[in-house]
Amino acid sequence: VDFEEFDGGDGQMGVAGDGTKGLDKSDFEGGSLAKQMNKSRMRSAKNAWGTSTGYADSLVDKGVDTARAQQLENWHNQREIQAQKQQQRYMTEQYDQVQQNAEADWRTLAKFGVERNQEFDMNEEFGAASIEGGEMEGTIELVSRPGGGVGYKEFALKNPYMGFADFRATITPESGKGWTVSPAEGSLMQREETQFTVRFRPEFIGVSEGYLIIETEDFKKVWKLVGSTG
Repeated sequence: VDFEEFDGGDGQMGVAGDGTKGLDKSDFEGGSLAKQMNKSRMRSAKNAWGTSTGYADSLVDKGVDTARAQQLENWHNQREIQAQKQQQRYMTEQYDQVQQNAEADWRTLAKFGVERNQEFDMNEEFGAASIEGGEMEGTIELVSRPGGGVGYKEFALKNPYMGFADFRATITPESGKGWTVSPAEGSLMQREETQFTVRFRPEFIGVSEGYLIIETEDFKKVWKLVGSTG
């Protein structure tokens, strides 16, 4: 061993010495080593609790403990994530509500007919309801009891031609009492069906006959109606 070079164990790797040679005390002066240790603790906190956006650093500069500062930042970040999830959930619920309303509207239109495309008097346009010139589609037979009973028949109809067509649905004037049809007017579509409902509410015992007419500017369809009280 070269005793002239021996520092008495005060070197960086030494284990004993007089504490005056070899050890670089400038690391402790000015807080440089403390800052490095602080940064090391911050990195450990980030690894343990998440990532830093700078909020924790600002808290540390104000004297907040490093681990606590990182915890506060993570809590703040979690609140933001929760708020974003709540906003996404709200938007999803709103979208679902719009879809449900749209479906309900479609079902309503399919059942009761869409709004007419043009505003004009149906009776003036088509004249009095008559089966003359109409195409016979079939017979609708219903049975019901008088005094409140109702028999009904549902069926669907499309516009056989392109686009939309305003229609009138009516029971001929000479038909027996107790017959109704809905919707009475609207617009038939080519791609979607419109639901019609014929009802028979007898006022007396016996048989009631008549005709149902559904017509547009392009066609007239006729159904024979036969209602009885059984």
